[in-house]
Amino acid sequence: LEDLAIARLACLTRARRQDLGYLRSEWAQLTRSERDIFIQYLVDDGLHAPSMVLTFLPSYLTNAMQNKSVGLYRALFVLLEVMEGIAHNGYLSHCEGQVLQVSLQDLAEFTANVESPRVFLAIPGYTSFACKRGRLDCIVSAKHKDRCADLNWSDDPTNEMRVVLRRMERRMNEVGSELERLQRRPDSCFSI
Repeated sequence: LEDLAIARLACLTRARRQDLGYLRSEWAQLTRSERDIFIQYLVDDGLHAPSMVLTFLPSYLTNAMQNKSVGLYRALFVLLEVMEGIAHNGYLSHCEGQVLQVSLQDLAEFTANVESPRVFLAIPGYTSFACKRGRLDCIVSAKHKDRCADLNWSDDPTNEMRVVLRRMERRMNEVGSELERLQRRPDSCFSI
């Protein structure tokens, strides 16, 4: 499934053959559990469980790749945080039907213009969601948009810590899953 997810990511980023090495290296920077979340999203069909259709996703990803302050890895990391925010706030369970349409237009525009990696990575703490005509809009706050060119800005430590803790939780889950897998192996020194 990972190869299928990478192929879909290549299509979404409008990658050419010479871009595939970059795409794979950026993908590899994600943790196993982060890649699993993206694999689930990229191969999900919405038939068996609610899923998201992220409109303006190709624009968001290509803007990120073209912006030297962002890059694909940071874009995927922020996208993961946004997707988890959508799930955490219960939008998926309240969508009509099996597919939730989420517009990333505002996020894509912000990504094209941001000049600081730090400002970009803080996006999850400065986004909100608005339901409009059957879709969910991801909106970057006006205050954060004003920071687009601020190279000296630093985030509120509370917001930064929240992101760090979520990432640590994903990594701890990954370690726990790996330990369980090792314990199930009959030749493992971790077997109980």
